[in-house]
Amino acid sequence: MATVAPNAQTASATDPGTPPDPAADPAKGSLGPEDSLNAEAGGPDWRPWAVGALLLAAAVAGVFWVFRFVETQREQDLRVWQDRLALVAESRSAAVDDWLGAQRAEIAALADNASVRLLLSELALVGGDRAGVTDLEGQLGYLENLLAVTADRAGYVDEAAPPSVGANLPFEPLAGIALLDPAGRVVGASSGFAPGPLPDGGGERLSLVRSAERGLLLRLTAPVYALQGEAATGQEVGWVVAQAPAAEPLARLLSQPGLPRAGIETWLLRRQDAAVDYLLEAGGGSGGQLAADTPALAGAAALAQPGGFGLYRDRAGEEVLATGRRLEQAPLTVMVSAERAVALADSEARLGRLMALLLLAIGMIGAGMAVIWRHGASRRARAAALAFRRAARELAEQRDLLRLVTDNQPTAITILDAEGRYRFANRTAGERAGMATGDMLGKEMSAVRGAAAAHRTLALAEQARETGQAVADSLRIEPPAPGAQEGQRRVFATDHIPVPRSAELGEAVLVVERDLSVEYRERARRERALNDLIEALVRLVDKRDPFAADHSQRVGRLAQGLAREMGLSDRDRETARIAGLLMNVGKIAVPESLLTRKGELSDAERRLVRESMSASAELLQGIEFDGPVVETLHQAQAQLQGRDGASPGSMLVPARILSVANAFVGMVSDRAWRERLTVDEAIAEIMAGIGARFDRGVVAALVNYLDNKDRRAEWEAGAAAPGTGSGEGEAGGEGDDG
Repeated sequence: MATVAPNAQTASATDPGTPPDPAADPAKGSLGPEDSLNAEAGGPDWRPWAVGALLLAAAVAGVFWVFRFVETQREQDLRVWQDRLALVAESRSAAVDDWLGAQRAEIAALADNASVRLLLSELALVGGDRAGVTDLEGQLGYLENLLAVTADRAGYVDEAAPPSVGANLPFEPLAGIALLDPAGRVVGASSGFAPGPLPDGGGERLSLVRSAERGLLLRLTAPVYALQGEAATGQEVGWVVAQAPAAEPLARLLSQPGLPRAGIETWLLRRQDAAVDYLLEAGGGSGGQLAADTPALAGAAALAQPGGFGLYRDRAGEEVLATGRRLEQAPLTVMVSAERAVALADSEARLGRLMALLLLAIGMIGAGMAVIWRHGASRRARAAALAFRRAARELAEQRDLLRLVTDNQPTAITILDAEGRYRFANRTAGERAGMATGDMLGKEMSAVRGAAAAHRTLALAEQARETGQAVADSLRIEPPAPGAQEGQRRVFATDHIPVPRSAELGEAVLVVERDLSVEYRERARRERALNDLIEALVRLVDKRDPFAADHSQRVGRLAQGLAREMGLSDRDRETARIAGLLMNVGKIAVPESLLTRKGELSDAERRLVRESMSASAELLQGIEFDGPVVETLHQAQAQLQGRDGASPGSMLVPARILSVANAFVGMVSDRAWRERLTVDEAIAEIMAGIGARFDRGVVAALVNYLDNKDRRAEWEAGAAAPGTGSGEGEAGGEGDDG
């Protein structure tokens, strides 16, 4: 036995066909599965390194994407500020331009005044010798009053100047209007205003001048040409010079309502030789001048490239976002700037947090992927993946169903976000826009439908967002569609419904637009048919009474004119007109022999006419009008007959108008037993009945309509020709008291 054991050990150690015994070398221990794989592959496993490299590459790509995404968001924030500052610059420059244009027009009108041109023309003809001017004192008195009134109305008054007193005290107002002859001598002025020297050359001049006493002054110079002379340079017979403090009105115009003052400045700039002249800031301050070649100076960039936008430096060297707009009325530029640190503070903080979160998310995702790879895909992960796929499939099916439903609706359905961009559009909306719905997404509505068509919709969508309530636009009329007949305008009704806020859509609004063109054309056709029927009925009734043939037409026209004069709605205007036309339709029940009888009527005949005329409303009962025509007739005829409860204050406004119109037309028309009254006599009669029979407001509208709208001559000359019809028939139906 002692000789066998060594041989056995040797065989075990040297025989390659025998598997090694792990217990033979305790230091090596047992072999794990990875060691076994490495032993089988003949070297280290490369797969962990490959997966690690992939994770590292994914992490690098994720970090690059994060930085790129943050940079994109930063660019978007800059574009938002570009739009915001551009909107402020455009609105402020337009406001300043409008104000300067109004000032120019005021002075130009004064220079074109016939009295101004006459006096200066006479002075020019006599070589400046005032003794040779006709009624010089009278002309100067009138012109000085004209200058004073114009200066007071247009603001060319130096309110800071001390009052002018009869003492030897210095009084040199810096504001006023003056007339100068070609030699620069003052012919007349307001408030003792003495302008400086005239500008070189001819033509109109507008300039801003600095004054130590009053700050910024607006100076306007307009040439005056002879009455029969040529309006050309060198042919001036005088000048109108106006000057007024401009700092306060310009600062007010430069201030944007609702704009926070912190970090945002609005400047009025001009180029002064090689310098940028900071004339005025919205807060009222002045900034002096800086060299135009100052590196990255915002003012120089705004003057050189009005309309541009960029990152520059302000007068203090701070970084600002700035843009400018050049004025049309003067060589001036409005610049709006915002401190970069203030404007983008929230954006930078948000982007910093976003970057940190995204980087953290990438790190966590990488760690999770490593763990998942290490331990393999678990059953739970596979189940979750299946669930997610199922949910995605269901969402896709719901999306397709929603698209199918909306695309087959006759209404245009869109969703607009807070910036006015399309986030959803159905097929009908795409057809009306003339483009595919996919191409509409992400585009601003003004770019797709045009600024004019989009303005109303965007305004109502903004109202719906602010109030949180649905807003309906009952009527919107657009030009005819391409290929449609002329006059077939398109009529739309829209509903603007706020969408619950979400991370994807933000504060969006659902816009449902219905095309009502066919319905409105049918309604217009029915209205025309009703009007034709009314006209035919009126002609039939008036034909039976030739002595008052035009009475209904004239009452209808006058009632419509008074309703328009009182500013009533279209519905009330049409109600007054139709009621005026139909007020005498009850004549159809009056015998024609009675209507055409000459001379006075008996009491019984008068009662018959009155009762027949009061039947107009009953005859029309049951006919559907857009307005309260029947009720208007009831009230007007009740008031005409003096029934209780028919005082003007208790009547509908169209009924009050009809009472006055009917009475006036009857009074200014000839009758068998009297001649027609004059307009003044008729107005006096009607004014005597104010309160008892007629409404004061309607009577005032009648007087204004006749006197201020050049209608008096029409009614003086347009009364009916003298006739011999039945007096009571016209009195009872046409409001004449006899």
